[in-house]
Amino acid sequence: MTEAVIANAELGGYAHRKFQRLRAVVMGDEQRAERQHDELADLERRVRAGEWLKTGAVAKLLGMGRTKVHTLVKEGVIGHRKVPGAPVKPQRECNPKDVLRLLEERRRQYRGETDEPQV
Repeated sequence: MTEAVIANAELGGYAHRKFQRLRAVVMGDEQRAERQHDELADLERRVRAGEWLKTGAVAKLLGMGRTKVHTLVKEGVIGHRKVPGAPVKPQRECNPKDVLRLLEERRRQYRGETDEPQV
């Protein structure tokens, strides 16, 4: 259990999710652990089907904060559109192609795969 507590910034949030599931199991809440996993699987299924997700859902899927997703949207890394009929605060939906690209990048980094040749 001690290994799960150690944070590693290079893992991009995946270690944190693993820790949350382990903690839920240790605390006797196996259903909560499964719900978190199922929720992420559902978000990935939806984005693969071409559904535009709001920034909060994208943040959860990518394992980062909403502020970081908003920054990526502002920088143009993630394409977006404004939600029609949104209230006073602007709400954005993220382009599923960009979200999938970032998800695959983060998974490659997590697995240690790079495009650079090994020396």
